[in-house]
Amino acid sequence: MTVPDSSRTATLAPPRTDPGLAHEAPPVAGPDASPGLAGQALAALSWLAGAALVVLVARLLRGPSEALYLALTARTADLPGSGLVAEGGVLVLLGLCAAVAWRSRRGGPAAVATTLAAGAGAVVAYAASEAVKSLVRQPRGCWELVEVAHCPVVGDWSFPSNHTAIAAALATAVVLAGAPAVRAPGAVPARHGYRAPWHAVLTWVVLPVVLAVAVAAARVVEGVHFPHDVVAGAAVGVAVVVATVTLLAGPATTAVTAACRVDGVRRVLLAAS
Repeated sequence: MTVPDSSRTATLAPPRTDPGLAHEAPPVAGPDASPGLAGQALAALSWLAGAALVVLVARLLRGPSEALYLALTARTADLPGSGLVAEGGVLVLLGLCAAVAWRSRRGGPAAVATTLAAGAGAVVAYAASEAVKSLVRQPRGCWELVEVAHCPVVGDWSFPSNHTAIAAALATAVVLAGAPAVRAPGAVPARHGYRAPWHAVLTWVVLPVVLAVAVAAARVVEGVHFPHDVVAGAAVGVAVVVATVTLLAGPATTAVTAACRVDGVRRVLLAAS
């Protein structure tokens, strides 16, 4: 009678897993997880570095920007409605963000997490814009060069444009969290592509981008900002939101998934299926 080799049996036997405990003991991250996180961090830093470069170049181009500002405001400073466009555009973008947040409840934890990360990025973008403004302390053109109606009070510095930063940030948040996938022409194989309805692309991509551009243009037309102010503000708004979503969407998805195990939280965050 031959005694079985217990060591070889243990080696060949498949591991046993208790399915009831699978959710309590997630597998340890393998060696591929670290490069993924490092890649995300590198991508986020690249966006922030690009924004910093744009802000620096915009600041260095203040001379040509002032000349363009004087040429524009000579013709546009008295146009009615430019202030309404700037303020109204931001309000509409806030409404679009609220609509995206409501829609994301039907998309599961990942959609909710992306929306939350994008919203957090918009807040950080505004704070970053305000920090740069307080550091640079650039006077407004309507203080020194021209007289325009509704010129901000002295001490409310010009560079970068906060209105443009928050508008660009909100528009980026809407696009990242709400835009449908769009199939690239000639996608191969075709079954891996998705052709989004035109009205969805208009609502969640074209409209927010147009609104952000309109807000930026209105601030220049109104005479309260130089062109380089709005360029810098747009760079800050876009880059900070993209970087925030790149870094936080994954961890936020894990957090939302865990939170949704509580029935009351799940009812708030997710729509009933």
